[in-house]
Amino acid sequence: LQAFLIGRQICVTICMFVVARIATLDYSSDAEQDGDNNVFGVSDSIQKNVFDTGLLGALITTIVGSLVWRVVASSFPVAFLSNPLITLIIRLCLLLEASGLCSAAWVLARYHKKLVGYQRDEVHLTLLRQAQQAKDNDEEQGDATEHPQLISSSLSSP
Repeated sequence: LQAFLIGRQICVTICMFVVARIATLDYSSDAEQDGDNNVFGVSDSIQKNVFDTGLLGALITTIVGSLVWRVVASSFPVAFLSNPLITLIIRLCLLLEASGLCSAAWVLARYHKKLVGYQRDEVHLTLLRQAQQAKDNDEEQGDATEHPQLISSSLSSP
């Protein structure tokens, strides 16, 4: 199941980029020839920020490529899985996973972690918890001073 889900995510991402590129309009060059300002006569800001960016393609891909399939699969699971198109899509997703494309991402992430100096969440949470306990102890003793070295080390530790 995990291999299918990873392959599915790659497939959806590829579809997102392809459909977004197809749905992106470059209406400004055609508008000068036709004398029209924008698609459907919308304002320049809507034309530039919505129609020309590929946002419509991303929205369509999200709705059709993700949400509709889930609703149909949960409503009619036997009919959904017996559809030959679904079998083809599942095989495509498993093929994408078997290609090793996802495994290469783990190798890149490992080197990026070392390069940037990422730490596990437990390190940051422990330091923040210690700072909070020190602050609580000071408040109990009536001392309103904070521990700046402890708080700054929890926020900027590599």
